[in-house]
Amino acid sequence: MKLIRRIFVVGIWILFIFSVLYFPKLDIFPYQEKSLNIFVWGDILDAETLQKFEEETGIKVHISYYSSNEELLVKMKATKGEDYDLIMPSDYTVSLLIKAGLLKPLNHSKLSFFSELNPALLNHSFDPDNRYSIPFEWEVFGLGVDTNYFKNRPLSPSWAALYDPEIIDYKIAMNNDPIEAILFAAFYLFGKTDSLSKSEFQEVKLLLLNQRTWVEAYTDARSDYYIATGNCPVTLSNSPKIKQAKKMFSYIDFVIPEEGTFVTIENFCIPKASKKQAYAYQLLNHLYTEESMLRHYEEFGFFPAMLTNLDELKFEEYERKLLALKREDFERFHFIKNIMPHKEVLNLWVEVKSF
Repeated sequence: MKLIRRIFVVGIWILFIFSVLYFPKLDIFPYQEKSLNIFVWGDILDAETLQKFEEETGIKVHISYYSSNEELLVKMKATKGEDYDLIMPSDYTVSLLIKAGLLKPLNHSKLSFFSELNPALLNHSFDPDNRYSIPFEWEVFGLGVDTNYFKNRPLSPSWAALYDPEIIDYKIAMNNDPIEAILFAAFYLFGKTDSLSKSEFQEVKLLLLNQRTWVEAYTDARSDYYIATGNCPVTLSNSPKIKQAKKMFSYIDFVIPEEGTFVTIENFCIPKASKKQAYAYQLLNHLYTEESMLRHYEEFGFFPAMLTNLDELKFEEYERKLLALKREDFERFHFIKNIMPHKEVLNLWVEVKSF
């Protein structure tokens, strides 16, 4: 009898140890902490808006930041998206994440704001039915200009202001993204945004190497600094960056190149591995309120993805024209995309940066 009791006690302990070690992995009794892990750009979400969400819902928001879409891709692939519940990739990155099978299809019926999104931002080639992504904010690329420098000399409102040695006798600041750098140079040389032949790629390479001699800095976050300090009278920048700089320095202006330009849509997506999509939908519905959209525009300068309540915002003339664009007009813009094999892109960028 004692032996049976001892065997029973030992069996209970073995069962207890087994449950502690293996039940969590088996998800037999799944537990969802009331929190969200989000992975976003460093200058795109308002802290007060997130704090208000936490107070209203009790859901804690843990934020991690990345500085490029490439960093987001690397981390998503390395972790299979298991570390995050909500991410914010740019347009071309959405298609890469879809191809890698890392995104969860969205349930539009759970998004109370979906019908109020700007139609011009929906159904683009990177996600034709917005099955995996929804636009939150958008921006255009252009020239940040020191108008004081150009008071008594002409400014070419063209991509030539960044690439043409015949007119450039000043320093410039350029973007620090190799995919964008190659794409913009290809557009300037050939008007192409889809693919390059080997000979065309060599011409792009030569252009970027020659341009290196008048580039003061390659930067995404500090292009406004180089204008404000007088180091660079022209920079390649995005509209929100120059929008913020103009608040402090009235002589800074934003010019869209006459040949056309590029647009970037920042989108929210839910990783396929996330088990907290219910919380993610709650946060999305909070971020897409009119109050949140107004706050984000005023704080960061990105164009809002919703068309409601725009009259309350103080847009400049060029901004109002952009926001009034219809879908067919929006097609004049080009999206960022990788038009060369990634290895060749990286090799070229290493050569340019070390020139």
